Amino acid sequence: MQLNHPGRQVFKAMGGKNLAPSAIALDLGKHSSMFSQPKAMTHEQINDVINRFITSASLAQQAGFDGVQIHAAHGYLLAQFLSPLTNKRSDEWGGSLENRAKLLLEIVKQVRQHCGDKFDIAVKLNSADFQRGGFDIDDAEKVISMLAQYQVDTVELSGGNYEAPAMQGRSADERTLAREAYFLSLTSQLVAKSTIPLMLTGGIRRKAIAEQVLDAGFVMCGVASALAFYPNLANLWQTQPEFSPQLPRVDWQNKTLAGLATMAMIKRQLRRMSQGKAPQTNDSPLWCLVIDQFKTKQRTKRYRHQLGITHG
Repeated sequence: MQLNHPGRQVFKAMGGKNLAPSAIALDLGKHSSMFSQPKAMTHEQINDVINRFITSASLAQQAGFDGVQIHAAHGYLLAQFLSPLTNKRSDEWGGSLENRAKLLLEIVKQVRQHCGDKFDIAVKLNSADFQRGGFDIDDAEKVISMLAQYQVDTVELSGGNYEAPAMQGRSADERTLAREAYFLSLTSQLVAKSTIPLMLTGGIRRKAIAEQVLDAGFVMCGVASALAFYPNLANLWQTQPEFSPQLPRVDWQNKTLAGLATMAMIKRQLRRMSQGKAPQTNDSPLWCLVIDQFKTKQRTKRYRHQLGITHG
């Protein structure tokens, strides 16, 4: 089970808390208004978040999960603490990388203590934020080394955030990403130095590329987006090793809307499969985005009602 806290990357329409290490709002240009100004977290709120991760991991264990993945990538709360662009704190939770990594390390440490040595703990970590002055590959190497003392079973490497959606193949610091296995060339230096087994994700859709990732020393590779459209992909590779799934790509000029549409298309396929239907590769990105926004508004309305939020 993947455990995550959005931090400042929570839509304004959701209501509720918008917390971050520092009061730095998302910069999405004309779409920035979709997110509210976050509040810098107090020490009490930081400790509360730690306890919530521990509780969630314990509940996952009670429910029968073999382990959890702590999400510290893609610009969510733990990644916000790791990045010097979003963490401007001057206390023990900010400043040096060791301080910025403290929240992630404390969560992993306490989940290990509460759930025991036989419970798997993975961490999802950015190889880089792909923003100038942000969390970068050298930082990732050091954080992986820090995580090793807590018997972390796997670190999954990805990249980017809402401002620089590298996880969808788009950087914001002019670094060129590969069309597939976006982060392979960047992260290959980590494999030889890491004592923790590493997993790589990011746009992988062909068997030859997956094998290239494994040959580079990664123990696993993620092919989630491809599987959303071709759930039998692994079986196809057994009989058709050259099979290359044609995934829909949203090349709109507006990167924010393109990112939302891409996720909407993937979620639509997952929803279809949950209903016993086959996924489709010819859905309209615009239609998927409209439907997703409508359904999100419905769910948000129910959520706000549960929280007792009637305004804002």
